[in-house]
Amino acid sequence: MLCILPLGGCGKKGDPTAPRAVLPAEVKSLSAHPQGKAIVVSWDIPKKNTDGSELLDLTGFKLLRSVQAFDKACKECPKRFLLLYEIDYETYMMSKPQATTIEYSDRDLSVRTIYTYSVVSFNAARQLSPSARTQDIFWDVPGMPPANLTARLQEKSVILSWVAPTGLEDGTSLQEVAGYNLYRRGPGEAYALTPLNQEPITTLACRDKGVAVDQDYFYTLRSVRKVEETFIESEGCEEVSVSTTDFIPPGVPMGLVAIPTTTGIVLKWNESEASDLKGYNLYRQTGDGADFVKVTPALLSIASYLDASVEDGETYTYRVTALDDARETNESNPSAAVTIHYNQ
Repeated sequence: MLCILPLGGCGKKGDPTAPRAVLPAEVKSLSAHPQGKAIVVSWDIPKKNTDGSELLDLTGFKLLRSVQAFDKACKECPKRFLLLYEIDYETYMMSKPQATTIEYSDRDLSVRTIYTYSVVSFNAARQLSPSARTQDIFWDVPGMPPANLTARLQEKSVILSWVAPTGLEDGTSLQEVAGYNLYRRGPGEAYALTPLNQEPITTLACRDKGVAVDQDYFYTLRSVRKVEETFIESEGCEEVSVSTTDFIPPGVPMGLVAIPTTTGIVLKWNESEASDLKGYNLYRQTGDGADFVKVTPALLSIASYLDASVEDGETYTYRVTALDDARETNESNPSAAVTIHYNQ
């Protein structure tokens, strides 16, 4: 008998599995920042799906919030999040076309309350990303902003000073200021959400070294109050502006002396202490009533010069100036003159 066996293996096939949904990835850099009468919640706009592919159909975000009173706080209890606001991504980007982050200001706040926020994004199919959550925010009445903020240019940095606040926004006294946060912007720009300083400034003055020359800058300052584990900022104080265009020359050089030698007249003076010094110009007058003429073809980098172009029997008067390295160089007033009759 001829037996024909069927081709192929034999065995039980596995159960069918549904394709795994591709969801937007969890939002990154989620933070909650108490600022004045609001808590500003911000996060980066997601670019990827959970599988690493590009997120092409981002549609919006759901911002959820948990609320607990200070006196009813329970760290071990699960938090109950309720929808606070839904953000349409396209509408948001139409109002802020250059945005790389999403920001929402929560102003519906009650004193002595703990707020926690959660954010999910969703795509065109309304599929939700994994949720991200902020730290707990212990919100209470913010302090008043600092007063009398001033800004002045000092060489290549800006010196700022201010007066401390003494009360809270509700009129009660402020027991202690944890510090101050400084914000800077350029013309036509908005202030960043985070301050220039990494830690609260604990003095009533500071120096901003991060400025460029020939620019206009604007500053505001916020006082910081610590409530439980949260630093709460005040509203910003009245804005001040400063220009870093340098119109101030170095100080007048001092101590100019003239020393005759066999090879010419040596001029020496005290070195300038200006941090923005670029160099010196030396001027000479020959004969009474003549104009001072610059002797040096280029700026001198040191506080001395040998004038070898003098003639025996002549009388010379010298002056020296200092110049800075500003874009439009500033030259100091001339030093006190020194006169010498040269004889070899």
